Amino acid sequence: MVIDESQSATLLDTAVDAGINFIDTADVYGGPQSPEMEKGYGISEEFIGRWLKNHGNREKVVLATKVYQPMGMGPNDRHLSAYHIKRACEESLRRKLAKKACEDCTLIT
Repeated sequence: MVIDESQSATLLDTAVDAGINFIDTADVYGGPQSPEMEKGYGISEEFIGRWLKNHGNREKVVLATKVYQPMGMGPNDRHLSAYHIKRACEESLRRKLAKKACEDCTLIT
């Protein structure tokens, strides 16, 4: 099922109001998914980032993401090279935890 950003925000609000505090995403979620996909788009992380910023509820959730799938066409844009993991984490933080929402972030490696 694919939902838009407004529906995503409503779903996240409902989940947090119901006591759910763990949000799990990935850098490739929200775009076309297939075994031979060329790249991901970070759409889910962007939606979650704007939701966190707009609702001021970062302290209410535990946020997790994943890396591995391709986010570009280059050899360092996929899988588990140290370079890809580091860059994927940085990009995920940029998409999800924009500036003020990221003051209490901890990167677990």
